[in-house]
Amino acid sequence: MVFEGIAATTRRNIFLTAAVLFAAVLFVWFFSKTISKPIRQLADAAGRIEQGEFEIDLKPKTRDELGLLTESFVHMGKGLAERERLKDTFGRFINKDIAEKAMKGELTLGGETKHVTIFFSDIRSFTAISEKLEPHEVVEFLNEYMTKMVKCVNDTSGVVDKFIGDAVMAVWGAPVSSGSPASDALNCVRAAMMMRTALLEFNKGRGGDKKPIIKIGCGVNTGDVVAGQIGSSERMEYTVIGDAVNLASRTEALNKPMGTDILITENTYDLIKEHLLVEEMPSVTVKGKEKPVRMFAVINIPAASDIPGAGPEGPKTMADVRNLLGIQAPDINKVDTDAEEKKYKIQGS
Repeated sequence: MVFEGIAATTRRNIFLTAAVLFAAVLFVWFFSKTISKPIRQLADAAGRIEQGEFEIDLKPKTRDELGLLTESFVHMGKGLAERERLKDTFGRFINKDIAEKAMKGELTLGGETKHVTIFFSDIRSFTAISEKLEPHEVVEFLNEYMTKMVKCVNDTSGVVDKFIGDAVMAVWGAPVSSGSPASDALNCVRAAMMMRTALLEFNKGRGGDKKPIIKIGCGVNTGDVVAGQIGSSERMEYTVIGDAVNLASRTEALNKPMGTDILITENTYDLIKEHLLVEEMPSVTVKGKEKPVRMFAVINIPAASDIPGAGPEGPKTMADVRNLLGIQAPDINKVDTDAEEKKYKIQGS
């Protein structure tokens, strides 16, 4: 009888221990769920933020540390979303790479020497065109035109430096380079070729005083510049300055007397000549240089496969380009390369 009592007590103790252990396991399991589920949700939210989805729909379910962490995580997502909106808005006024550097405080007054390719484009006879339009029509026309041209710059890793009335100044190689001066130069010429095609599309259905046919000239030069934030502590502008910039603007102005639409200097040509089909134009005497600068009209990038109107099916001669764009061929022997002075006074030159 004594042993039976002991055995019964032992069984009760075992059952009680098992019951307590089972209850403890259940408690730990449910408790772990209250921790692991929010952590998984936070991990999922982190992945979505990494993919650029900043508006996270998470609500804290507790008032403990996990609840505070969830609330902080939601606020962080909203802050990143606001930052992205500011960057997009800021990027409409300046290049997004520059906007990102400015927001990080990486841009300060001053500059550095960089080897870049500079581009200028200009609408032919813009003053005569604008005189026949109302002010709001001029703005609408320029906005539509500039949108197409800027896309060509952005799609080739260039930076729009500034708009000068109807003109566009852009740079390849600053603030960031696509790899080398040669790749920057080729990207610039690719952009100019893309603009040629974009302009042909833009001109479809146009004609008359209110919607005139647009022709442009593009000038390209490669060289050393000072690139950086120019201005004051209250008003700064990221830009490039130097003789290479002035030569690019001078090159653009020579398109009209030479009957071309894309002119590049020998500085650019020497870097990427194996990629281009060109026709040499009269050389230009540049102040401060001993030898005249050779000029080349770009006909085609024969190997291009991603530029409409270029590549194997593109123009083969300068005559083809002129026929395509409706440009009258000049008497090259009578071209005065000093007749067109540079149009833009570049800051600091």
